[in-house]
Amino acid sequence: MTETGFDVAVIGRGMVGSAAARHLGLAGHSTALIGPVEPDTHDGEGPWASHWDQGRVTRITAFSEPWGAWARASIDRYAEIEAASGITFHDPVGLVVLADDAAATMATAQALGADVEQLTADELFERTGIRSSVSSHTIIFEGAPAGLINPRALVQAQAICAEQSGVRLIDDAVESVVDGPAATIHLRSGATIRAEQVVLATGPHGADMVPGLDLPLERRLRTIALAELGPGPDLPTLIIDNPPHPALDEAYWVPPVEFPDGRMLLKIGGDSLPVHLADSGDDITRWFRQGGSEEEATALFELMETLLPERQITRVRHKPCTVSYTPSGVPHLERMSDSITVAFGGCGAAAKSSDEIGRIAATIATA
Repeated sequence: MTETGFDVAVIGRGMVGSAAARHLGLAGHSTALIGPVEPDTHDGEGPWASHWDQGRVTRITAFSEPWGAWARASIDRYAEIEAASGITFHDPVGLVVLADDAAATMATAQALGADVEQLTADELFERTGIRSSVSSHTIIFEGAPAGLINPRALVQAQAICAEQSGVRLIDDAVESVVDGPAATIHLRSGATIRAEQVVLATGPHGADMVPGLDLPLERRLRTIALAELGPGPDLPTLIIDNPPHPALDEAYWVPPVEFPDGRMLLKIGGDSLPVHLADSGDDITRWFRQGGSEEEATALFELMETLLPERQITRVRHKPCTVSYTPSGVPHLERMSDSITVAFGGCGAAAKSSDEIGRIAATIATA
């Protein structure tokens, strides 16, 4: 069966794809949002997506442009999306950034209207219980609306809003996309979709989907660690550059949030040394099925213990993750042909800015 009549088909039902579909629907374009629902376990076919957890950092403070501006635009629409969908996904618990030479970062954040201040190590410890042990680090605290978002809830909210604006949701995996004056999309079920334009927002998987599509994309295989904490001060989200651990290049955490099993868990992740890379989608599948790296998880737990010396920390488990990076450090947001626009490469920073990235992709596809 072939279904036609769509102005745009968005492939990928994650944070960027669902945002693009919402903006397309609001602009009056006949739109299909295509992709499988989240699998229950890592034993199935995937595709695996790192937005399938309970917490991601949201912030205006950014180390490079245009991330700060994209975040500001997205965060300003959070309340609108929550109200329209009836789903709450944003918790403005604040953010701590520990980084070298962060004066320019702080100035940029202030210019975008962020509530930021510089703290001493003693002030940080007194306020949060976080111990900064790297003397070269500048300590920045960003207040609300910085904090965390629940990516599962955000995707659900975007999908509800998209449907409200007339977007058709298609729960099916895409096998291939054939470019042309109009694109032909072959689904795993055997059905075919034809659309005048396609937006590919498929995370680390999309580079394999269209024959001849050649975009530089580094797919990093990561691990996250989850821990229960004993009593102590409320924690903000955290980003640390050059952490005091030889096996880690950078790290972040999201303070304790409730996971589907009912446990309140802090999530910590980052880049290990050396960085693990995937050469193909099969590599990503194997990574998720093996559950990530025990060694990387141990390094993350050890960093957490260094940063929270007075908190009881119970190591719970670790999980696999994957993040795609571009050479420029910002997503590929461009028209690749007459009918295909890409929105690839979140660079580990796209969650907070996903609504604006999706809006830009939608605008490019319909220009």
